[in-house]
Amino acid sequence: MNRWYRFKLVAVLVGLLFAGGAATATADELKIEKAEWSGERQRLDIKVKAKKGQTVKVENAYDAGQVLAFKELREDELTLRLYMPGQIPCRIKVTNETTGLVKERDVEDKETERQPASCAPTDPTDPPAENKPPVAKAGPDQTLTPAAGQASVAVALDGSGSSDSDGSIALYDWSGSPTPSDVAKPTVTLGVGTHNFSLKVTDDKGAMSGTDSVTITVNSAPAVNQPPVANAGLDQTLTLGFGETQIAVMLDGNDSTDPDGTVAGYVWTGSPDPEDIATPVINLGVGSHLFTLQVTDNQSADSGFDTVQITVNPFPTTAEEAHATILVYEGPSTCVACHNDEAVDMHGSVHYQQTGPTDFVTNIVSTPENPDALAGKRGNGEIGINTYCGTPENSPRFTCAGCHVGNGRFPMAQSEFELLDPASDEAHTQLANIDCLTCHQDLYKRFPEGPFESLFLVPEGTDGLPDNSVPMVELTGPAGVPVVDPVSLDFLFEPADGESMVPSMTISRHEAARTVHKTTRQTCLSCHAGAGGGDGVKRGDMSSALVDPDLHTDMHMSAAGESLTCSDCHNKTLPDGTTHRVRGRGLDLRPNDVAERFTCESCHDQPHGDYSNVIGDSRDKHATRVSCQTCHIPTYAKVVPTEVSRDWTHPHFSAAACNGRGGWLPEEIKAGDLIPTYAWFDGTSEVYFKGEPLDDVPQVILDDGSHAYVLGQPNGEVNTADAKIYPMKEHLSVAGRHLASNALIAHSTFDFFRTGSFATAVESGLAQEGRAGDSYDLVQTHTYQTINHGVEEAGNALECGACHSSLAGGPVRMDLEADMGYSPKPGVCNDCHETKSSKGFVDNHKKHVESKRYDCALC
Repeated sequence: MNRWYRFKLVAVLVGLLFAGGAATATADELKIEKAEWSGERQRLDIKVKAKKGQTVKVENAYDAGQVLAFKELREDELTLRLYMPGQIPCRIKVTNETTGLVKERDVEDKETERQPASCAPTDPTDPPAENKPPVAKAGPDQTLTPAAGQASVAVALDGSGSSDSDGSIALYDWSGSPTPSDVAKPTVTLGVGTHNFSLKVTDDKGAMSGTDSVTITVNSAPAVNQPPVANAGLDQTLTLGFGETQIAVMLDGNDSTDPDGTVAGYVWTGSPDPEDIATPVINLGVGSHLFTLQVTDNQSADSGFDTVQITVNPFPTTAEEAHATILVYEGPSTCVACHNDEAVDMHGSVHYQQTGPTDFVTNIVSTPENPDALAGKRGNGEIGINTYCGTPENSPRFTCAGCHVGNGRFPMAQSEFELLDPASDEAHTQLANIDCLTCHQDLYKRFPEGPFESLFLVPEGTDGLPDNSVPMVELTGPAGVPVVDPVSLDFLFEPADGESMVPSMTISRHEAARTVHKTTRQTCLSCHAGAGGGDGVKRGDMSSALVDPDLHTDMHMSAAGESLTCSDCHNKTLPDGTTHRVRGRGLDLRPNDVAERFTCESCHDQPHGDYSNVIGDSRDKHATRVSCQTCHIPTYAKVVPTEVSRDWTHPHFSAAACNGRGGWLPEEIKAGDLIPTYAWFDGTSEVYFKGEPLDDVPQVILDDGSHAYVLGQPNGEVNTADAKIYPMKEHLSVAGRHLASNALIAHSTFDFFRTGSFATAVESGLAQEGRAGDSYDLVQTHTYQTINHGVEEAGNALECGACHSSLAGGPVRMDLEADMGYSPKPGVCNDCHETKSSKGFVDNHKKHVESKRYDCALC
């Protein structure tokens, strides 16, 4: 078995240790549902049903030494896929070691629906088959040259390749001149000339073979013979497969040479002692094994000695050891071979689907008929439009697919995937599109596989604006754009370890797969920090500075603080055991991975220890209405500036755009060390989606008195249950509005990058929607985004005066009455009481606050 198939077998068997069946067996039955051999795949498929928790043994019914499985069932079904087993059983035997029940079943060839022709051993009760004659093999023709000064040469004939399909060779009958001894490998002395020898063999049942011949040509001896050079081959390091105690290893002396003749003989020494041929095969256990080779040339000159070291490692017991056995990386399918369950979990995630349920978006409703909400089905459901890039729907997929963990093929909707047979080729094809290295290799980068079509760019004029008066610049090959399928929009990525790939990895794809690891801040931020087109651009609280932040930048992630990774907080395992889900969601995002809101209180419940319903400066009391982030993230974009405004109507050319291809970018206004905006947020929001009329979309009034449509709006007010004051980033942009439908136009970001013309980008979006030539105008757009990262040490938290004007020595961050709605309700006190100085007011205030413990916010 070659090393690749051995690895595949190991991978499948390791996966089987964690595989579970879905069927349910009763306590008193044992069933063999399948025993099938596929010659095309060289795979034996077995499916057994018994009760969960019982121990099942599967073996060759006619060879008890061939045990195929022995395990306790985790579910009510055991499914085996055995690639290239040592021998193909004619019949299998299954023993329920718990109940003692035994069942047997013939193995069926998938193509012939009969027992496989090559199965073994056969039923011992069958009558003996007719004896088949042996086949003689007199060995390969040889051309030899005597040693210098010699007139003859000793020649070893080799009949050891003779065979008997149903027995063994008993006699060898050589003929020729001189007549060789009747043994497998007789030696004859021959002079210069051509010599023919014939061989017949007789098997152990007396049947004789036909005749096979060999020609030995002896050349004239050279004047002086030079000795051969032995080459024992390269050192090898191998790893045992699962359940193996030995591994078959081929030694290779084929690179031994003779400068003036040929290598005639091989002598290997070591333990176990190899056969004296060019490529002997030996079985080795765990350990280091040394073998020595000496060769003899065709004039009987001996070489010096050469050695080869064979190291056999045990089957890996850790993830690092297991990954280190990867011999070749063939894309995500290499990972899925062992991590099928993890891939199934990932398939339904937002990271892969780019969509999911919209539990926390009040203007988009998930229904039983549309559980994915929008989803991996283009054209079905709501597609978002944001203030940064519009929507990926109207640009080639590779522009946005670079970060999402699909390998280029568009994800199948989760609701459709769940209908597939988990063991089907189609299910495997879907899972093999999940690129695990995206999240599990810090050094991983990828590049479209191609083929590529030309990318045409409008050049920059002397005024810095697009110059349409000259021919467009044509970029070809990898500098162009990958060709996507016009219907499915599919293409493929490959690891960026080639010279023409920008950016490229610093390691090979093979080494990237061998050194995978758990997610780190680097792997997460390689995408999340660059959202929106640059470092820190989109999320004002996420940038490359969080890879290794100081305490001021983020005490949770700082090595001097809690040194947390993203997964420490965001990982979520669902009740059904599903992993690869994350908790947490920005209010401007539509989908969520889990139906659970993630807040600071998920980890910190009344952290100050001073809760009081009547003491005004109780911090834990404040925390019931003020988010932790409000006080503990005084500023955002602290190291890397963030974008606060994007104007598509003012283009500028950037040579670094599109991974160095060059292209047009909108005007981007950035700023750092910003004080957040503050707003009420109850965990739900309204998020604009493609095609939604703007009639009911909220608007904000900007500083210049103009209006902007809010594409991400937090829900909540002072009297809303569970609402708290949160710090927010605000972002402004511009979009086209389709006048007939009063809906925003999903412009083509790609066409803007090519031309620098927002009109071209908007008109491209209209054309893709079948509305070419329709009238439109431009409107301003706005979004709120929650600030959640960048928590500082307690000593840097905001003081009371930052928000309460009566305690402030300078400007406050928020107007609690005008902006937060904390102004007293009209007539609340005077409806029932006299002035605040009267005894009636004082008594009633004390009664409500101290005795009944009513919150002041009620009034």
